Amino acid sequence: MRLRYPLCSLFFLLTLLCLLPAAHADSWLPPKPSVTYESLSGDARFIVTASPRSDSLITCRGAAWIKSSDSEWRQLWDKPLQNRLSPVTAVVANGGWRIVTFDNYYSVGYGDEVIVFYNETGDLIKKYALEDLLSKEELDRVPRSVSSRWWRSQVRLDEALGVLTVDVVQSYADKRSIKSISFDLGNGGILSR
Repeated sequence: MRLRYPLCSLFFLLTLLCLLPAAHADSWLPPKPSVTYESLSGDARFIVTASPRSDSLITCRGAAWIKSSDSEWRQLWDKPLQNRLSPVTAVVANGGWRIVTFDNYYSVGYGDEVIVFYNETGDLIKKYALEDLLSKEELDRVPRSVSSRWWRSQVRLDEALGVLTVDVVQSYADKRSIKSISFDLGNGGILSR
């Protein structure tokens, strides 16, 4: 009789633990010291140099390069980026007139640097937090892990129209859907959401 109550209590606790939502752990390798992104035409490059340590006061740097008519690379700019450690990825417009970075390394979907637009001289045009782009309900439907909100699906750059479109993942119970947000490449403004 004495063993019955502790066993029942243990069984009850294990059952409760199984019913709790699972937290998905993240596994991040350190950022590469340097990553190069190219435009679709291959005439522009963006090189990100990661900050040496995540607790460093030194931010990461970005350098934009364009290919001249004699096929030589010429640097447009080299400046600190908005991200402290490193962006997760970037998109480079042909000719290097716009560069857009996405997310912060080790914490996708968090911070004021979820999307950052830079001009041809490396100056900040516009930056967004995920809270600027999604309603509270939409934000709650973004898949999460321990350190990140996995919001971004696909990124499309339409240079003819000057539009950047980002597909946002939305989860409803067992269903997934996509919400598209379009930005003006010229000023970084939101065109549609």
